[in-house]
Amino acid sequence: MDKLFEIHNMSCSYDKSKRGDDHKMVLEIKDLVLPRGKKIFIVGESGIGKSTILEVLGMMNNTIVPNPETQFVFYDTNGRTINLIDLWHRNNDRELSEFRRMHFNFIFQNTNLMRNFTAYENVAITRMLQGYSRYSTFKRTAAVLEDLGLRHIHEERKAQELSGGQQQRLSFARAILPDFTVLFGDEPTGNLDSDNAIKVMQILSDKLTQLEGSSAIIVSHDMHIAATFADIVIKIRKQ
Repeated sequence: MDKLFEIHNMSCSYDKSKRGDDHKMVLEIKDLVLPRGKKIFIVGESGIGKSTILEVLGMMNNTIVPNPETQFVFYDTNGRTINLIDLWHRNNDRELSEFRRMHFNFIFQNTNLMRNFTAYENVAITRMLQGYSRYSTFKRTAAVLEDLGLRHIHEERKAQELSGGQQQRLSFARAILPDFTVLFGDEPTGNLDSDNAIKVMQILSDKLTQLEGSSAIIVSHDMHIAATFADIVIKIRKQ
């Protein structure tokens, strides 16, 4: 098995200022190894820590409680082992941003679209930041939007002019357009009807097939979507 993440003895809290056992733990992981090249769904009841584990794995928020026994390792596609605890400890925002840009991409239920950008610009920016030309990126954007049933959207149309469901599909297109090692999704189909939810997950599956070794880690409450598309389902439980 090719590893993607490996975690041992990790505890997470949103109040790390307290000492000893006074932390209010929101997530504890004893041992977890995630394989590369899979669609991994994380499920569980509301408030149990699903979004927290996504924040931890995606290096979005350092909620990790300091502990010398904690191990948190990422394995990149070139076979390098990256100690993510050390990456946090170096406290270098530029290094952390570059690491995320090189390896991760994100999609959330809240679309986070840029209101003053056109729909095409919102989608294209992620791939253009990787150094691809505007022409090739817009060409690929058109193809992805067609797959998502958004062919009719003109290049100059503002993202804010679209309906909620269209904006959700637009944010999905933005997430899958660039190259990535891991795509993180926090309820990415939550605002979509069942037909469009299945459509976008099928497109994601096709994208992972194209990007050899790439993975998706999805938080979802939709057990039908998880059962249909997941290679691995992780259920978080209360202790």
